[in-house]
This record gives sequence, C-alpha cells and structure tokens, in this order.
Amino acid sequence: MPNLDISNKADHTITAKGYIEQILNQLLIDYQATQGERAKISRWEENQDVSILGIIEILTDTIRGYAFQVINDNSFENAKKISNELQKIKLVEIPKFTEWYFSQDFDYPKMKHYVETLNYLRLLIIEYIRDIKALVECVNEV
Repeated sequence: MPNLDISNKADHTITAKGYIEQILNQLLIDYQATQGERAKISRWEENQDVSILGIIEILTDTIRGYAFQVINDNSFENAKKISNELQKIKLVEIPKFTEWYFSQDFDYPKMKHYVETLNYLRLLIIEYIRDIKALVECVNEV
C-alpha cells in the first residue's frame, strides 16, 4: 500500500501546484480590478506616515515571486527558505495595515479581496511545500 499512498500524495501535489498557478493568474486579474480603489487609497495616503499600497506591493512582490519559484523550480532547493519566509509574513501583525483593513471608515472590497487572495496564495504555497516534503520522505521510506 505504500505505493498507493505515494501516488495519492503525488497527485495531490500536482493538483496543488496547478492551483497555485491558477490563483497567481487570478491575482493579476483581481489587481487590475482594484485600480479605482487604489487611486482612492493613494489620495488618502498623502496624509499618512505609512503607505498601505506600499505594504501591499511588497507583499505582492514577495508572495508572487515565491509562487513563480514553486511553479517553475522542480528541484525544491529553496523550499525550506521559501516556507520559512512565507510563515514570517503575518498581515495582522502589521499595525497600520490591520488598522486600515479592519476600519469601518474604509470601504475597499476589491482591494481587501485582493489581499485575502494574496494571503491565501501564501498559505497554499506553505502547504504545498509541506506536502512535497512529506512526499519525499514517503518515497525515501520505500
């Protein structure tokens, strides 16, 4: 039965990798749909000491960059580093971002949806790397 377990895990990781790519592509579409809200946020930011859009851009670049690495790199040499870096990102621990996100004064549903999808992608990559690690360990046992 170990071979069946390996086969099931392999199928799951292939599906997860495809889903990471799908979410990554959806983020590009979602980002374009936030243009109007980003313009409003940008005007609001003129009087702020922290840029919410800047925080989101950094998170976007980081998470999308790791997603591209996971999709295109089958060697998994950086998997542990990627997983560790993604686990360090905690949106709710960024005070100004949390204040903006949970404030009733700001109605930016598209931008908030974009951030939620971005965070989901982050979690999906972490899970994918964990599954790959488990698959490798399973194969090594056989």
